[in-house]
Amino acid sequence: MTAMIRTFRAPDARSALAAVKAALGGEAVILGTKEVRSGFFGRAEVEVTAALSHETVTPAPAAAAAVAVKQVTVQPPPALTDEVISLRSTLEQMRHELRTVADNARAGQQLQLPPAAASLFGHLVDRGIEHGLAEELVRLALDGAPTPHPMHLWARVRERVAERLVPSRAPWLPDRRRVIALVGPTGIGKTTTLAKIAARALMESASKVALITVDTYRVGASDQLARYGEIMRVPTFVATTAVELNRAVERCASAELVLIDTAGRSLNEAVAQQAAMVRSIPGVQLYLVLSAATGARELAASAERYRALNPQRLIFTKLDEAAAPGGVLSASIRIGKPVPCLADGQRVPEDLHPTTETGLIDWVLGQWNAVEPALRAVGR
Repeated sequence: MTAMIRTFRAPDARSALAAVKAALGGEAVILGTKEVRSGFFGRAEVEVTAALSHETVTPAPAAAAAVAVKQVTVQPPPALTDEVISLRSTLEQMRHELRTVADNARAGQQLQLPPAAASLFGHLVDRGIEHGLAEELVRLALDGAPTPHPMHLWARVRERVAERLVPSRAPWLPDRRRVIALVGPTGIGKTTTLAKIAARALMESASKVALITVDTYRVGASDQLARYGEIMRVPTFVATTAVELNRAVERCASAELVLIDTAGRSLNEAVAQQAAMVRSIPGVQLYLVLSAATGARELAASAERYRALNPQRLIFTKLDEAAAPGGVLSASIRIGKPVPCLADGQRVPEDLHPTTETGLIDWVLGQWNAVEPALRAVGR
């Protein structure tokens, strides 16, 4: 027996279940539910995963209405369904908290940390920060305070993270003429990010923009950029050699912002060759684009691969898919360059956001559950 498994998202549990019923019918089995966010600033939504056995008989069109009525009558009342979903969510949260308590206890014993520091270490690791880096942050926060207050610890960790994750001016804001090339691994959204930057420049400052691609490796890559250029009514060029690239940039002499799309390459030699081609443009700026949805090790490996190119800026994409965003610290430390913007979806240009120091820190660190009780204790 095989099963069809699908995932549905909706603003609330009732709407999500209605979508399940409409798509799979009353025989669908709910496999799991969770709360998700549709974007960096998006509202919380309910995601429901449901399955339907392929042995279930699909009703003929003529009998569909009658079967639908029958299915509705055997469904539990919406209030009961909502209660079940709430109970499942509560149980999952309790399991997570128990795991966190156990991890904190082990951290305190193995690393010889005081209870508050052990709790903070567990929180940082849970956010996706590498164990070694999390320990370093906690020990720096402990410096000079063997038994610190949680608020003190939290403030010191935020200070250390702020030193490693620095915002900068958004690339679409008006400035002198700039030529920017986006580099990075394949599949992390470079082309879409480039289109978002172009659209923001057109909409917010009416800048003259031109697009160039040197990505001739992926099938349809140049066509994708050409479609963006056609929609935005900006000139678009394809270059396969350094000579062609320089000619294309010369043809964009009237543009205030020239954006170059590159291919994602996995081999260091291929990365270096493509970078040499892009670096042949005088004054070009390299922006390294990485996916926040990959783990800390993968981010660190990608950062090491592209560090030799000496990129001027670092952009993180797929924030909406990042379950543990703290992994970006691994890349940020290795690259050591500012972060001008973050991307969290496919919409052009809505899903691209300028950065601030507080926004970056809050996104990476989240909220440590020991801080709120501490604030209440001092009457804040």
